[in-house]
Amino acid sequence: MKVLLIFGFLFGASFFANAWWDDGHRKVCELALENISSKKREEIENLIGRDSDWCVWADNIKRKRPETRPWHYINLARDDFTYSTTDCPEQGCIVSALEEQIKIYKDKNNQKWRRAEALKFIGHFVGDIHQPLHVGDVGHYGGNRQFITLHDGTKTNIHELWDGIIPAYALQLDFKAINIDLYSPQESQLTHEERIRFWIQESRKKLYDPSFGYRNEDMVFDQDYMIKNISVVYLQIILASARLQRLLEEI
Repeated sequence: MKVLLIFGFLFGASFFANAWWDDGHRKVCELALENISSKKREEIENLIGRDSDWCVWADNIKRKRPETRPWHYINLARDDFTYSTTDCPEQGCIVSALEEQIKIYKDKNNQKWRRAEALKFIGHFVGDIHQPLHVGDVGHYGGNRQFITLHDGTKTNIHELWDGIIPAYALQLDFKAINIDLYSPQESQLTHEERIRFWIQESRKKLYDPSFGYRNEDMVFDQDYMIKNISVVYLQIILASARLQRLLEEI
C-alpha cells in the first residue's frame, strides 16, 4: 500500500538529476554504517571522516580519472550467468577493481590516502553490482541504447530508468536492515572473490527476469511495471548495504 501511495504522490515528477546511485549509493553506505561495529566505524572515520558522499566519490572522479570508468561494470555474453576472468577486459572491470581495492584497503602498510580511496571504491562498487544493468550483455551498453517510453510519455532508456527514476520512488520508503545470514546463508561460507561472483550471478538473474524488460522491445513500461520494480530496487539497496557492512567488518 505504501508503494502505491508513494507512486501516486510522485507521479509525473522528474528524477533524472540523481543517479542510483547518487542518492542510492548514499543510502547503501548510510545503512551499512548504521549497523556496523563501533570499532570498524572508528577505523572508517579515521580514514574519511564523516563524509556523507564517500560512496558517490567514485562517480565524481570519472572525468579526471577516465581509466576508472570500466571499473563500474562487467559485460557477459548473452544468456551467460557465470563470471569468468576472461570476461574482464585488459582495462579492468568491476570484479577486478573491487578485488584490487579490497587488497589495498586490507593492507595497513599502505598510505592513508590509498586506503581511503580504496574504501570509497569498495562502497561504490558493491552498490553498482546490485544495479542489474551494471552486469549487462556484451555490446548492449548497459541498456543505455535500449530506448523506452514511460507511462507519462517520458522518453528515456532502461539504464536511466533503473539508475535514477525507479530508485527515486524507492528511496521514499522506510529502509530496514536485512539479516543477510537469513536471506542468503550460503554467503558466509564463500570467500570475498566467490561472493562477488555470486552477487553478479544474482543480479544477472534479476536482469533476465521477464518482468525487467531487458532487451524486450515489446515491454510496456506502465504504472504496474513501476510499482512492481520499486520493490526490486528497495531490496537491491538493502542487500547491497548488508553485504557492504559484512565485507567491511571482515576486512
